[in-house]
Amino acid sequence: MQQQIILGSIVCCASFLLIILIIGWDVVEVTNWGLKCNSLSKQCDKQIYAPGRYLVGPFNSFFNFPGSRQTIEFSDDKRAQSQPLKTRTAEGLTLSLHVSFQYQLIKNEIASLYALNGLNYEATFIRMARDTILQAAGKFEAPKYWTNRRNITHVMQNQLQDELKKAHANCVSLQILDIDLPDQYENSIVQTQIEVQKKTMKQFEQRAQMILNDILVMRAENDQEIFAIHAQAQADAFTITQSAQAKANKLLLEAESKGYEMIQKNLDLSQEEFNQYLFWNSVLKQKKAKLVFNPNTVLTYNMNHN
Repeated sequence: MQQQIILGSIVCCASFLLIILIIGWDVVEVTNWGLKCNSLSKQCDKQIYAPGRYLVGPFNSFFNFPGSRQTIEFSDDKRAQSQPLKTRTAEGLTLSLHVSFQYQLIKNEIASLYALNGLNYEATFIRMARDTILQAAGKFEAPKYWTNRRNITHVMQNQLQDELKKAHANCVSLQILDIDLPDQYENSIVQTQIEVQKKTMKQFEQRAQMILNDILVMRAENDQEIFAIHAQAQADAFTITQSAQAKANKLLLEAESKGYEMIQKNLDLSQEEFNQYLFWNSVLKQKKAKLVFNPNTVLTYNMNHN
């Protein structure tokens, strides 16, 4: 009997431990951050858990918070969290804005976020975004939404970031999806923008024509420069050729002069005899004759009549 009681106690303890093990596990989903809270005491740990399975013990569980960027949209889309924002421009025109923004929770402040809003924090973000964007939108005149849309977007994002920071989140980006103004005024703005575009295109065409004219002038100048360079090159070539020819003639004359000096010296001719030699040598060159010269006899020559 006593053994049965002991066995029963063991079975009960084992079952109790098994139940504790089963209910003592919890999971932080992928791309989420986990905040562990106790369902009895309503107290939460300050530690933030990464995705995974953890042994948290009885009466403890995780609240999952998104670790990735989340989008809130104000538009007519069925997936949007709220309707378009309606306000007035600085000059009093009705304005309907379709806006979306992306927020990301600050990981180390998730416990403070839960203490402030529980799990309904996104409703707080929507309310803060609506008030902030409407307040910023009313400070701009209607034409600015066409001509300076990027700057307006930047202003709205910075102001929304300041507000969300107080609620333990960051405004990562913001987009103005669509702008609705009164039809008559919107048509007027569209026409104004068309005229501006036409004026801009005309300026581009004039600038392109000026560039084309500059190219034609540069081409004419280049052609003239090429012609001048070519003419100068021909003149330089002629000068070089004439100079070379003159040098060649000079060298030839110097060679002949030295040759004649050697002849006069070797034959021991007087100046008068040498002059006769030069005379008859030139005559023979013209008539193709052979010169037979003896300084002691009369100068003779044989004619070649071939």
